[in-house]
Amino acid sequence: METGVTKHQIISSLISLTVIVGGLYLVFRYFGITEVEAAVERAGLWAPLVLVVAKAATIVIAPLGGSPLYPLAGALFGFWKGTGLLILGDALGGTIAFYLSRIFGRHLVEKLIGGDQQFLGRALRMMGSVKGFFIARVCFMPLPEVVAYGAGLTRINFFPFILIYTPVGAIPAMVLAGVGSVLTMGDWWILPAALFAGALIIPIGFLVFRSVLNEWEKAGE
Repeated sequence: METGVTKHQIISSLISLTVIVGGLYLVFRYFGITEVEAAVERAGLWAPLVLVVAKAATIVIAPLGGSPLYPLAGALFGFWKGTGLLILGDALGGTIAFYLSRIFGRHLVEKLIGGDQQFLGRALRMMGSVKGFFIARVCFMPLPEVVAYGAGLTRINFFPFILIYTPVGAIPAMVLAGVGSVLTMGDWWILPAALFAGALIIPIGFLVFRSVLNEWEKAGE
């Protein structure tokens, strides 16, 4: 692929998601949802704080896939609280990545997210506009680190960046936190459906982005 995200990284993310969900199954099977919720409650502010920091870290440290944290948040904190914590972590991580990229420049971005330099340059030119960044954010919805670091290299201001970045990121947060909360009810049929959707959405996003980028350049926008 023409980005820094390889097939190996996608497969690793899906395997991690499977391991996390499998672990949740064992925990809820042998301890029960009531005991797990009580343990989270006893942790006080530490449990949500750890989740927010961990989610932010998956964006700042780009190769560290964050997809397993989504169902984990939904399972441990419930749908609404889990979604809110995930959105907060995404916003924090995206802000840090944006400014790290802006301060340290393209070398940092290439080191963290890799990618073909020619393609990266073309993508960044498109992402420099509000409309172009919105398109990139939607296409790379499961990969917030790519757009956060990329946006820092463009001329887009922080406020348009965060006002687009955060609401779009809320969509996968809500969906996957919902998966986690459903798993606590014993509906494990949703796991293969989630894995299948995850395996499709990333390459489809790449294809759509490349197509839009080509049309964007032809139109001279």
